[in-house]
Amino acid sequence: MKYLHPFKQITKDNVDIAGGKGASLGEMTNAGIPVPPGFVVLATAFDRFIEETGLNAEIEARIAEVDANDINSVDRASNVLRDAIHDTAMPEDIASEILSAFDELGAEFVAVRSSATAEDSSIASWAGELDTFLNTTREHVLEKVRECWSSLFTPRAIFYRYEKNLHDAYVG
Repeated sequence: MKYLHPFKQITKDNVDIAGGKGASLGEMTNAGIPVPPGFVVLATAFDRFIEETGLNAEIEARIAEVDANDINSVDRASNVLRDAIHDTAMPEDIASEILSAFDELGAEFVAVRSSATAEDSSIASWAGELDTFLNTTREHVLEKVRECWSSLFTPRAIFYRYEKNLHDAYVG
């Protein structure tokens, strides 16, 4: 699997591709702590999604236009970016991997949680900043993954980036 890994294949050394939460779930799974089975959609999937669809240029342009002292500027950027991510189809190979992994779990419902690569780092703690979706069915899992990705661009996440001077830093 190119764009995701099951928890058992993830360690703390994978924070850069799995995020803090994803790496912690992998560590707990590998330590034998009871964790529901699952997988992490890697940052490479988000990277590919925004590059292949051209959203990376839109993201850079909108974030560059933000004036952190102007709430309307932040709201405008957030609305445009979140809508663009939500409305853009995921590349077929990424979607296929996610749906196959969902099917392998044999679960009716899953939780789709954020695990950004800059989450819970030495300079920032994104606790509560990014979205989580519980009781997600197969029919809605791709939509909820895109919504998780788009939560990187909520007004509070954009403000947080500016507050921590991360507005130019990569967060995937």
